[in-house]
Amino acid sequence: MNVPDCEMTAVLCTKDDGVVYFFSMATSFTKAALGAEGIGADVNMIIGNGYTKGHADFTLQELRECPELRKIFEELYA
Repeated sequence: MNVPDCEMTAVLCTKDDGVVYFFSMATSFTKAALGAEGIGADVNMIIGNGYTKGHADFTLQELRECPELRKIFEELYA
């Protein structure tokens, strides 16, 4: 996630032992960590620094595997 004030939404949408990837300085890491602790969410949080190896391949694979996501992407950018 890379949008301000979405920390708890991201945590709540993540399954137990899942991964939340915070990608931007728009993230309040305090909100994320304390919020997850407050609701007892057992998630792994990764803080991105603007680059991840294989990010382009991962993104394209997600678009191939998820028709709903691809539809949204095409409506916004096609």
